[in-house]
Amino acid sequence: MRTKNLIAETIIFLLLLMWAYTFVSKVLDFDTFRRQINGAYLLSYLGSPLPYILQLLHLSLVILLLKKSWRKLGLITSLSVLLLYTGYLIYILKFAPSIPCSCISLFRGLNWNNQLWINLAVLTLNIIGLIMFSYKSPPHSSHVQTTY
Repeated sequence: MRTKNLIAETIIFLLLLMWAYTFVSKVLDFDTFRRQINGAYLLSYLGSPLPYILQLLHLSLVILLLKKSWRKLGLITSLSVLLLYTGYLIYILKFAPSIPCSCISLFRGLNWNNQLWINLAVLTLNIIGLIMFSYKSPPHSSHVQTTY
């Protein structure tokens, strides 16, 4: 059972790093992020609040994954966001008339195909983490309970 706890906590840590990095990197270059989102295929239709909504979502994911009592919700929310991002990537690669900016990519300069593979890997990790988190054992008590 300790292995499941270790796997779940490691995956949560990796997801936390990814969402924190995504949040900070977009904040540090927010003007570029905002311009790219507003010029992106399909995303521009959602209007100028979208970059702010996405940043709020990224920050919320970090908070949900940090707080132990909210981690399951964080894993489920992370999975949902990753599914949406991955669906968007697949749509762009298969159906879009042209490939827009790489504004949703995790690392600057990453092409859409590589970003899709990274998303699929992180999505798989997220699913494994959610499964392991759901079955992880409760922390062991340090005292022995006696009955009289």
